[in-house]
Amino acid sequence: MRALVARSYGPPHTLRIEDVPIPEPGPGQIQVRVSAASLNPADLMMTSGEIREAFETRFPYVPGSDFAGTVTGLGPGVSTFAVGEEVFGFGAPPSYAERFGLPAVTSGGLAEYATFQADGPFVARRPSGLPPETAAALASTGMTAVAAVADGDVRPGERVLVIGATGGVGSIVVQLLARTRAAEVVATAIPEYAGYARALGAAHTIDYLTSDVVAATRELHPDGVDAIVNLVLDGDRLQEAARALRPGGRVVSTTFGSIGGDGATLKVVNGPPSLRADTFPTLAAQALDGTLIDMISRTYPFDRAAEALADLAAAAHTRGKWVVSMRSVPRESYP
Repeated sequence: MRALVARSYGPPHTLRIEDVPIPEPGPGQIQVRVSAASLNPADLMMTSGEIREAFETRFPYVPGSDFAGTVTGLGPGVSTFAVGEEVFGFGAPPSYAERFGLPAVTSGGLAEYATFQADGPFVARRPSGLPPETAAALASTGMTAVAAVADGDVRPGERVLVIGATGGVGSIVVQLLARTRAAEVVATAIPEYAGYARALGAAHTIDYLTSDVVAATRELHPDGVDAIVNLVLDGDRLQEAARALRPGGRVVSTTFGSIGGDGATLKVVNGPPSLRADTFPTLAAQALDGTLIDMISRTYPFDRAAEALADLAAAAHTRGKWVVSMRSVPRESYP
């Protein structure tokens, strides 16, 4: 089979599509013929060596955690799925899975075939009306977004500032807040993505490149917002952003930091350990019924997978999700 392979730490252009053996499913695993895989910053971090002290990469390494495909093989003890079923979900690099005690290990989704954990909440059936590319874009982003919204405990009518609103996780957070929690969302977005943010459900957008986000938020809501969902800032920048909160407000963040006083609370969210059995099926249903709009902004063919990662590494701003498809891809779907 063909797979995108890293042989050592390095930039994306050092990865190559190679012929490698098809991975066989171990106990509790399924083998999947991959139809699509979505890209994540973690793919770059694992192959560049940026996070090697925390999560060592074992080479040769095939990146790709989020996937959709067809079950082609069952490991010993698997009864949850059958050969031929369409599935989607998430698998972690081995070092990440070991660090957090996750059974969801994958051989790497940017390949024609990959293995994933069958038991537990990490793989779900893909409904027939949901394209594999759309399904692949839901996994990591969706599990993190659902955990962030749940931890925020947002109630109808509350005002929420979403920092990083037009990225992959933010795109789902904004939609869930606006459409399932009836919140008034203030979204940070560069001008060319402001229309996208409003399509997601944001009531207001703030250009974080040219505006003071705290001042602009306070202009909209002088008493401060009830909650902040932070997907970008850390350290002192997160503490500064927390000044947009009302006293006793709440911050949910995917990064670490502190937020000061005034009775505010901070929760740090990590999607995979928080994943519930109903998360992926619910996200799929919401994508089908229109609660979640399609957030894919680029689709690359598999033979340009290394180029896709290089483009992601070079991008100053991204909108929604980028995916790699095993199907024929129109040339206008990528640069």
